[in-house]
Amino acid sequence: MSRWLWICFICFFMPHVVQANEKGEWIVQVRHASDLSYIKPYVVDTMGTFAKVLLTEDEQKKISQLPFVLKMEKNDTKRVAVNDPLFSGQWSLSMVNWHMPSLISVNRLIGKQMIVDGREDVYRGEPFYGEHIVVVLGEEKLSRVSVTVDHVEGPWRIEVKDEEGERLGENEGELSRLDVLLPRSSSTIHLYITAPNWTKAPRIVEVKGVNHVLVAVVDSGIVLHEDLNDHVLYSVSVDYAEKERYADDTFGHGTHVTGILAARINNGKGIAGLIGDAPIDILPIKVLDRYGVGGDFEIAKGVKYALDHGASIINLSLAGQGETEVLKSVIEEAVKRGVHVVAAAGNGHMPTTNIYPASYPGVITVAAIDREQKPLSISNYGWEVEVSAPGDFLISTYPSGYRAMRGTSMAAPHVSALLAVLRAMYPEEDAFQLRNRLWKTAKDVYWRGYEMYTGYGVIQWQQAIALSAPPSIDWLNLQPGQPLEKDRTYFLGLSSRFLGMNGHLFVNGKLVHSFIVDEEVMSFRLFDIAKQQGDVAVVITDEEKRVIASDVRLVPIRPTTFSDVKKTHWAYDVIMQAQQLGIIRGYLDDTFRPNTPLTRRQSIVVLSRLFGWGAPSILQSPFADIPLTSADALVVATAAEKGIVKGNGGKALLHEQLTRGQFALLLMRALQLENEPIRSVYPFQDVTQRDVWLAVQLLAERGLIAKHAFFRPNDPVTRAEMCAIMVRVSTLIRQHSTK
Repeated sequence: MSRWLWICFICFFMPHVVQANEKGEWIVQVRHASDLSYIKPYVVDTMGTFAKVLLTEDEQKKISQLPFVLKMEKNDTKRVAVNDPLFSGQWSLSMVNWHMPSLISVNRLIGKQMIVDGREDVYRGEPFYGEHIVVVLGEEKLSRVSVTVDHVEGPWRIEVKDEEGERLGENEGELSRLDVLLPRSSSTIHLYITAPNWTKAPRIVEVKGVNHVLVAVVDSGIVLHEDLNDHVLYSVSVDYAEKERYADDTFGHGTHVTGILAARINNGKGIAGLIGDAPIDILPIKVLDRYGVGGDFEIAKGVKYALDHGASIINLSLAGQGETEVLKSVIEEAVKRGVHVVAAAGNGHMPTTNIYPASYPGVITVAAIDREQKPLSISNYGWEVEVSAPGDFLISTYPSGYRAMRGTSMAAPHVSALLAVLRAMYPEEDAFQLRNRLWKTAKDVYWRGYEMYTGYGVIQWQQAIALSAPPSIDWLNLQPGQPLEKDRTYFLGLSSRFLGMNGHLFVNGKLVHSFIVDEEVMSFRLFDIAKQQGDVAVVITDEEKRVIASDVRLVPIRPTTFSDVKKTHWAYDVIMQAQQLGIIRGYLDDTFRPNTPLTRRQSIVVLSRLFGWGAPSILQSPFADIPLTSADALVVATAAEKGIVKGNGGKALLHEQLTRGQFALLLMRALQLENEPIRSVYPFQDVTQRDVWLAVQLLAERGLIAKHAFFRPNDPVTRAEMCAIMVRVSTLIRQHSTK
């Protein structure tokens, strides 16, 4: 076959490259290196006749069948053998699909021009004596400078200034290493080392400059455990609970949480921490006393300290009842700054409604699962839960060595670690893009889609890293299926790319409010605007009404045994299945009315739920009788753009009943079968209209409608018949997606 025919074949059967979240890495071996040009859109790298490609499962199967492909293999990954003796007991790592981070910490001062007490040299890591150190950084950015000395006779001090002589930071103490967190960049830094009253001048063992993501662990502090890595910044820790110089852990909880994050890897001791040697620092902040208790005022001071020192992630493995303005306001400030606040859901097996800080808007609330991937029996639950992570008797560092602990406190640092690694890998992405990496790759373990016990599911480390994350829309306190509440303010997070664009709020597909995106976090009283419950959609458009992004949150499906659908009814099972699939909801009086004819409106809405349609590419109504301010206008516009709904005389006529023939046409278009060949002809004697005949043949061939002699195309479709067909369509879609 000619090259052009192969290209046509590939383009026809694989018409577009989908997002990376659906892809895996494969290795393709072909006969000749030139054959790789036929699959060029999928090739990431080549080596002779081998190529690394990114493919969906469907693409992989199709490419593997090409005659010039000799072999196709998964690009299996390897990692450094871990020699930590307790590593084999860390069952949680495989459950979140953890791999050791590929990024490593680098001392960015190595190779830099350095002037020590007037002597110029290039720093290569050797020990030296000096009191005034000048380092030329150029464009290099540093988040921290650390100095380690060979001995300690008493207090000593490090001060860092910029090229203008303005102080960037300082630290003083009796530790062998002092750290200084830098609030901003400088092309040149001056380090001043002073050790007053020492009998012997300190020898500087190492000067280290790094550009790290900072994770603040606001907890009970830490102990200087031998298995914690050098990224734990003990020298800049703070104690708001017992007012000591450093955040010494007298309870044990903070050390355990910190170990999950930052236990040293491959040191022949204990466990492996999630962040490995990635460019991530841990800032311990003590707000819980020796009994594990701390007030909101102290916790708020801890969060404020984290913000003031440049934290990107704040881990709050603590929870309790009661809301205070002091803690609420500082967390709100953190969220507005794009700082991820990760909190434990709490361990009372109770609703999170009055549990804080978990219930503050914008907080990433983490529930816990057990070894069986079920909700941990003590884990709290509710609409505030975002994601879940392992929390059942995890072993980690402890003041007395190592200890297994359980609860949502242990789950939270899994999420903080993943967010920190994502921040380090994708510094150009904003907070909402990184949050969406978590939601979209989480693994369902309790129920399909979002639910209140595990949120979007269990975080998946590798999938979150591989996801393609475009600018995002993210409600900070409204989940899919969550009912709207009167007098409640809802917060909408918007990627910075959307600033200045037009935003549109739809409830039940009806445009209720348009606005200009002027902040990355905006607030709305949704129920007050819409005056009703319903699906909530946000659509962002440019000046030409082109849709840039959209987000749809569906109202809850209320599980109910419809009062008018008895178990003896012929469609009882399919109606219940349709309800479980989330495509039908019934009426407010708990009836379903199975024998009532289906309207055009109802058919479009049900198809939209089943196929998960988003917004159209242009925000405008194609029908004169359906302005955007009418109910279901958004899904009708999408269906029309897809060519599924044609209308009649420029009108949608949504109130009209749908005939069986018209429903067959809608299904054929929704399934994109118009151009499929007919392999078998069934004798539907009463179907004479050509397009309806084609639709009926194609649907019958796929088992979606019965192969009887008569189809009755002009009869109305009942709601029960609709459920029977839609359940079959759902099965067909599921089978196709798993091939």
